[in-house]
Amino acid sequence: MSSNNSLEKVVPEIRRCLDAGKLAEFETHGFSMIPLLHDGGDRVVLKKAESALNVNDVAFCKTDDGRYVLHRVIEKKNGGYVLKGDNCYTCEFCKGDEDVIGVAVCFIRRGKRIDITSPCYKFYVRFRKQALKLWLLFWRVADRVVKLRRK
Repeated sequence: MSSNNSLEKVVPEIRRCLDAGKLAEFETHGFSMIPLLHDGGDRVVLKKAESALNVNDVAFCKTDDGRYVLHRVIEKKNGGYVLKGDNCYTCEFCKGDEDVIGVAVCFIRRGKRIDITSPCYKFYVRFRKQALKLWLLFWRVADRVVKLRRK
């Protein structure tokens, strides 16, 4: 969820920080994680992933096409991870744990800290998943209605 040009410069520092056992924090850029994170001003705090990622983890990874993204894990596949931004339709693939730079432990949105263990965040993750299912159902039905009207 960040401009790759600016991320290329900070990735080595983020890696050094995480490898030293510290947390790393950076400002997010882009629109892929709306409504959770907005372009500029919002921040993410990462820790080094100590084990394999889980579905719904928000991870900072290098994708198979060489880009850096902060996206949600939506599936484990072929030893890697399928990633997708909360505001995206397309997915990326992270080849494996060696391309995972860090995993989010909290977000700072409009100056307010949102811990991934908080009830509000857990509700957001569940709600987002259910809302996405309803949204996809809506578009399937709308598509059928449009096709029927064309006949």
